[in-house]
Amino acid sequence: MAENNRDYLNVIERKIIDELRIFFNTHNSSANDGVVKVYGQFPEPEELKFPAVVIEQIGSGTEEKMVGESVSFGSSTYSGELYGVAYTINILIDKEASYNIGTSPQGTSNAKYKQRRLLNWMMLNIANTINSIDWATAVSSTPSGLSYNPRYDASVEVLESHLRAWRDVGYLPSFQWYGASAQFSLVFKNYR
Repeated sequence: MAENNRDYLNVIERKIIDELRIFFNTHNSSANDGVVKVYGQFPEPEELKFPAVVIEQIGSGTEEKMVGESVSFGSSTYSGELYGVAYTINILIDKEASYNIGTSPQGTSNAKYKQRRLLNWMMLNIANTINSIDWATAVSSTPSGLSYNPRYDASVEVLESHLRAWRDVGYLPSFQWYGASAQFSLVFKNYR
């Protein structure tokens, strides 16, 4: 799977974006299809739709060189190293945005969360989705709006990943937005 794939950073970013889109677009059936927008970069202001999740790559580079620059994938050996990439995950919610979470913990069916309650729910569920990504398994669900390419799946051997605590959680009165940010990083085998 490692042969002829020199696009690891795009594969990783696309998998994160598409896994979040799959979660938000399919949670509680089709009631939420297209409600949460997941962006791979900050959109132009006139294109921003709420609630929004923005994934920004903030850095990448070599984590560790191997002796002789040798890494293995199954029974094959390649030149390469451990490579890391980091992202900031931003949540933006305006005061009008809502999301149908299904049945709430209080037993309300078709409960719609807004504002701070929606922010809290999104922080937890983004963390759950990010931490549950199976980097070795192909994505099987394909709701509308995914730009994912199945031939990329299972082509990245992730050794470790870390989602750090949400920060800058709060409300911006001048825009009437709720928001939060977290950093996510992972280390993978970069085959050359």
